[in-house]
Amino acid sequence: MYRIFSATVIALGIAAAASAQDSTTQSKTKVSADSDARTITLTGCLERGPGSLFTLRGSGAVASDDVTTKSKTKTEVDRDETRTKSRTDIEHGDHPETTGLAATYQLTPQQGVDLAAHVGRRVQIIAVALKPGKNDADVKIKDQTKIEREGAPDAEQKSETKRTISRRDGVTAVSVKPIGGACAH
Repeated sequence: MYRIFSATVIALGIAAAASAQDSTTQSKTKVSADSDARTITLTGCLERGPGSLFTLRGSGAVASDDVTTKSKTKTEVDRDETRTKSRTDIEHGDHPETTGLAATYQLTPQQGVDLAAHVGRRVQIIAVALKPGKNDADVKIKDQTKIEREGAPDAEQKSETKRTISRRDGVTAVSVKPIGGACAH
């Protein structure tokens, strides 16, 4: 009985050590809209709106034809501590337009974008808005993620989504990222 118990404890210790590993995750998302729309990078506090809408109370926006986000997260696991460092860079396409005015945006999430999980928090949202006088626009979203793990095989995933945004969709959120704590009301 003692040998079975000892073997079980050793096996669990090996499994725990194997799962506690350093990793680096790099992701890149590019959102491109055709000439009938603009991509908008928004930051602010997310609130629940009426129906399926959400409200973002922000401090400005940057609009361009396309936007690319590049994120890198490094996790170091020691016996008694886990440290995580993250960095995200945003590149806007040609001729970005910046507004410094505080604004409120009503957003509709694209299918697969969970805005509800971020209500009451400061977030950065990439959205698509139609230009005046246009009824719809085509949008392409390319995602690429690579995970490098110490002592385990690397993983890579790529996806491409094409979607038509219509006037009735309003400003459509295609990506959300938390950037701070709870919002002060």
